[in-house]
Formats: sequence, C-alpha cells, structure tokens
Amino acid sequence: MESKIRISFGKFEVEYEGSEEYLKTEFIKMVESLIAVVPEEELIFEDEGEEILPESKDPEKKKLELSPNNIAAKINVKTGQDLIMAACVSLLYVKGANKFKRNDILAEMKLANSYYKNTYSNNLTKYLNQLVKNGNLIETKKGEYTLPAEKRKEFDQTFEL
Repeated sequence: MESKIRISFGKFEVEYEGSEEYLKTEFIKMVESLIAVVPEEELIFEDEGEEILPESKDPEKKKLELSPNNIAAKINVKTGQDLIMAACVSLLYVKGANKFKRNDILAEMKLANSYYKNTYSNNLTKYLNQLVKNGNLIETKKGEYTLPAEKRKEFDQTFEL
C-alpha cells in the first residue's frame, strides 16, 4: 500500500511517498537522523519574525518582563562575559528556556544593543569556556548551556523573584 506524508518542523520540511512498510519502520529513523544534522536555526519556529524557544515545563517558573537591555543594566554588565550572563537570564526568566544554544545566547546579547559590542561575538567561544570553567555556566552538551542552581538563586534575589 502506498502512503504519503509531509513533516514540517520550523523551516525544515521532509516529504515521503512510498511503501507503508518503509514509512512505519525506517522513515522516522531517517527523519531523526536528518534533524540531528540540520542547523539549529533551520529548526526554529518563527512567528511574526520572532524566534519561539521551548517553554519551560515547570508550571511555577518565574517570569520577568524586562528587555535584555534592562536585565544588563540591573546586573551591571561591564564585559562580554557579563553580557552572556544577562542573555542567559533573559532566555531563562523571560523566554522560559532552561537550556540555551550558543546562537540563542548571541542573539539575545545583540538585543541588549546598549551593551553589545561586535568583539563579543568574535570572543564568544572564549567567554563561554571561561564561564563554564568558573562555574557560572554548565555545558549540558556541546554548544548547549544552562545556569547552575547557585547562579539561579543569585538572580532570583537580584530580580526579587
């Protein structure tokens, strides 16, 4: 029996037409393999030009209604590493993401346009590695970061959450 399927995930789309047996057994494995190698920005959903990050599954997740510039001001950003931390705070407390990809962090840094400098993107890898080494970030897997519990508590106090 012939089957036809189309799957869209962000900008990523795959279509299959063929045997139902292959669809049931191999097609899903192939799609998973493709998704693993597609650049992350191709998998991000867009709504009116804004990225949508996965929402936290924690129903009691604390939320801020501040811009990245306001967050940077509140934590007294002076360096590229400081701005990375402000970006992570924005991603966690404003957008509800528990883990942050490098591209998400950089995009959020750029939104803090009063603080962002082009040299920060050139030195992003160095800054991220230093933050991980100093215990200010946790690298959950290559290129994916989260804030450790101690930093979250610190930011909870700073933002009175």
